[in-house]
Amino acid sequence: MTRSFGLVDYKVQEAEFFLLEVHRYGQKIDFWAVQFCVSAFVSAARSVTFAMQASLKGNPEFDVWYAPRQEALRKDPLSRFFHDFRTVTQHIGENLVSGGSHSKAGTFYYFVPCRDLPNVPELDVITACNTYFKSVLELVHDCYVHLRTIVDGQWYFTEENFRHLGKTIEDAEEELGLPRGWTDIKKPGIEPYRWHVLRRSADGCNIQSQFDKWLGRTLDRPPTPPPPYDSGRSE
Repeated sequence: MTRSFGLVDYKVQEAEFFLLEVHRYGQKIDFWAVQFCVSAFVSAARSVTFAMQASLKGNPEFDVWYAPRQEALRKDPLSRFFHDFRTVTQHIGENLVSGGSHSKAGTFYYFVPCRDLPNVPELDVITACNTYFKSVLELVHDCYVHLRTIVDGQWYFTEENFRHLGKTIEDAEEELGLPRGWTDIKKPGIEPYRWHVLRRSADGCNIQSQFDKWLGRTLDRPPTPPPPYDSGRSE
């Protein structure tokens, strides 16, 4: 990886923070607060794919995986709108969150067209933002599933992956800044426990809670060897 994939997790968390603020202020009659939070949310959410590309730039597997998904984003009307919304807001200064209604049914905010962005979603602001965030999160989740040995340290540091790479567990130890053979206690059947110890020093997905909350999905994790260590010998 050119940069840590943790950058992607961070931008997802940032986007969710501002989206929840949109929800909080959206219950009140506070146009400015909603405008500010929507602007910040869109900027953070749009940055997720930028961070993804920065982290995986030049990786052949990522390039093959990302190309059709990038094209799908370009064709998706809501994704296209938020792309243009960010441009208008950041480069011109105009915020399209300019309409709303308040009644017993609740308070709703709406996008209003402007000269530079004449086509806006019919959805209310919160629904549109929720839908867009979920689509971005779907993309990140898909990346974690299909490229897990590249983006997730918990899957990178597995015996199967290192065998595929033509490397050994000693190479894994060295990559983590440990002396070669550091986890080897010269006991039979110790190998799965060595890999488990190494993964405890590696990074991993930091946005499982977002996957749970917004998508109802849980990432697979490498199997954990049963405690305590059993050498297979009887006393």
